[in-house]
Amino acid sequence: MSLRAALIAVLALAPAAPAAAAEVSITVAPAAGVRLGSPTEVSGRVTDAGAPLAGRIVVLEVRRHPFDRAWGREAVTGTDDDGSFEFSPELDRNHRVRARLIGVSAEPDVLSAQRDAFVVPAFTLAFEQRGERELRLRQTYTVSRDVKLSAPTRFYVGPCRRGTAGECTGTRARLRATAQTRRVRAGRYRAGATVLLPRSFRGRFRYVSCFVYSPGSGMGDPDQRCPRRLARLR
Repeated sequence: MSLRAALIAVLALAPAAPAAAAEVSITVAPAAGVRLGSPTEVSGRVTDAGAPLAGRIVVLEVRRHPFDRAWGREAVTGTDDDGSFEFSPELDRNHRVRARLIGVSAEPDVLSAQRDAFVVPAFTLAFEQRGERELRLRQTYTVSRDVKLSAPTRFYVGPCRRGTAGECTGTRARLRATAQTRRVRAGRYRAGATVLLPRSFRGRFRYVSCFVYSPGSGMGDPDQRCPRRLARLR
């Protein structure tokens, strides 16, 4: 047997390479989470050996905090020409999400990796100025009825230095008060503090608040932290 014939025989006996399996990517935005009442953007792409799979069925599956129940079907969509898909669920608490590509004929379903979708309380921040220097700050939270908030609310106040166009140019605010977040009724919490403005502010100020994850609440990123002294003003 010639060398060429031997090589052909060896190649004929070699097992065929397994077909590439479809892959499902998934991304959650914004990564820091959304306020209660706003949609979470979940997107991804379905490919096979790098080539897009168009017209395929994808199911969004979710698990609500505390993530101890079975996965549930949230929504269904199809992939576009480039294999992409999008969902915009309005979630009421932190969820784990994943995408399931429905198999065709004898193909098995394909699952994406799991991602965290954070939902923070909806809130309003307001103030009441009592004279030139005294400031009453108040933040009101709206959450799901089964949520309990316990983390304090931090209030930061900085000077409002006028720019050439009359806008405030200050970029940072100092921590002025830390207030207890109190339950008003089911699904509603409030925190308030009175702050004495420095005379150098001349009654003009900018303010911002920060609150972190309450253990067991299932609302927000557990790894979030508030500035210790200075908060950045946008």
